[in-house]
Amino acid sequence: MARLLIFLFVCAVGYQSYHLYFGEQGIKRQEELAKQIAYQERINLRLKQRNQALRAQVHDLRQGEEAVEEHVRSELQYIKDGEVFYRMVNKK
Repeated sequence: MARLLIFLFVCAVGYQSYHLYFGEQGIKRQEELAKQIAYQERINLRLKQRNQALRAQVHDLRQGEEAVEEHVRSELQYIKDGEVFYRMVNKK
Protein backbone atom coordinates (compact mmCIF):
# COMPACT_ATOMS: atom_id res chain seq x y z
CA MET A 1 0.00 0.00 0.00
CA ALA A 2 2.86 2.37 0.86
CA ARG A 3 4.50 1.70 -2.51
CA LEU A 4 1.27 2.58 -4.30
CA LEU A 5 1.03 5.87 -2.37
CA ILE A 6 4.66 6.71 -3.13
CA PHE A 7 4.11 5.91 -6.81
CA LEU A 8 0.99 8.12 -6.91
CA PHE A 9 2.87 10.88 -5.09
CA VAL A 10 5.77 10.72 -7.57
CA CYS A 11 3.33 10.77 -10.49
CA ALA A 12 1.51 13.79 -9.03
CA VAL A 13 4.77 15.65 -8.45
CA GLY A 14 5.94 14.81 -11.98
CA TYR A 15 2.65 15.97 -13.47
CA GLN A 16 2.72 19.23 -11.53
CA SER A 17 6.38 19.82 -12.42
CA TYR A 18 5.65 19.29 -16.09
CA HIS A 19 2.82 21.82 -16.01
CA LEU A 20 4.88 24.23 -13.96
CA TYR A 21 7.57 24.31 -16.62
CA PHE A 22 5.81 23.56 -19.91
CA GLY A 23 2.22 24.52 -19.06
CA GLU A 24 0.25 27.35 -20.61
CA GLN A 25 1.35 29.74 -17.86
CA GLY A 26 4.52 27.91 -17.01
CA ILE A 27 8.08 29.08 -16.63
CA LYS A 28 8.88 28.45 -20.30
CA ARG A 29 5.97 30.65 -21.41
CA GLN A 30 7.00 33.38 -18.97
CA GLU A 31 10.49 33.39 -20.42
CA GLU A 32 9.09 33.75 -23.94
CA LEU A 33 6.82 36.59 -22.83
CA ALA A 34 9.71 38.33 -21.06
CA LYS A 35 11.74 38.18 -24.30
CA GLN A 36 8.82 39.55 -26.29
CA ILE A 37 8.35 42.37 -23.78
CA ALA A 38 12.04 43.27 -23.89
CA TYR A 39 11.97 43.29 -27.70
CA GLN A 40 8.85 45.48 -27.75
CA GLU A 41 10.36 47.86 -25.19
CA ARG A 42 13.44 48.29 -27.40
CA ILE A 43 11.18 49.08 -30.36
CA ASN A 44 9.15 51.50 -28.26
CA LEU A 45 12.28 53.24 -27.02
CA ARG A 46 13.57 53.64 -30.57
CA LEU A 47 10.21 55.01 -31.73
CA LYS A 48 10.04 57.34 -28.74
CA GLN A 49 13.49 58.75 -29.61
CA ARG A 50 12.43 59.18 -33.23
CA ASN A 51 9.26 60.97 -32.15
CA GLN A 52 11.24 63.30 -29.90
CA ALA A 53 13.57 64.13 -32.78
CA LEU A 54 10.61 64.80 -35.07
CA ARG A 55 8.93 66.97 -32.41
CA ALA A 56 12.14 68.97 -32.02
CA GLN A 57 12.36 69.37 -35.77
CA VAL A 58 8.74 70.53 -36.00
CA HIS A 59 9.33 72.94 -33.11
CA ASP A 60 12.39 74.35 -34.88
CA LEU A 61 10.51 74.70 -38.14
CA ARG A 62 7.70 76.56 -36.40
CA GLN A 63 10.03 78.86 -34.47
CA GLY A 64 12.55 80.23 -36.88
CA GLU A 65 13.49 80.85 -40.43
CA GLU A 66 16.98 79.46 -39.90
CA ALA A 67 15.61 75.98 -39.34
CA VAL A 68 13.40 76.26 -42.40
CA GLU A 69 16.34 77.46 -44.45
CA GLU A 70 18.55 74.65 -43.15
CA HIS A 71 15.86 72.09 -43.93
CA VAL A 72 15.32 73.43 -47.45
CA ARG A 73 19.07 73.47 -48.08
CA SER A 74 19.72 69.97 -46.80
CA GLU A 75 16.62 68.19 -48.06
CA LEU A 76 15.83 70.05 -51.27
CA GLN A 77 19.36 71.24 -52.02
CA TYR A 78 18.31 74.83 -52.57
CA ILE A 79 20.96 77.51 -52.79
CA LYS A 80 20.85 81.26 -52.43
CA ASP A 81 21.47 83.71 -55.25
CA GLY A 82 25.18 84.07 -55.89
CA GLU A 83 26.13 80.76 -54.26
CA VAL A 84 27.77 77.92 -56.16
CA PHE A 85 26.61 74.36 -55.57
CA TYR A 86 29.09 71.47 -55.78
CA ARG A 87 28.01 67.86 -55.54
CA MET A 88 30.63 65.26 -54.67
CA VAL A 89 29.87 61.90 -56.24
CA ASN A 90 31.78 58.77 -55.26
CA LYS A 91 33.27 56.71 -58.06
CA LYS A 92 32.49 53.04 -57.82
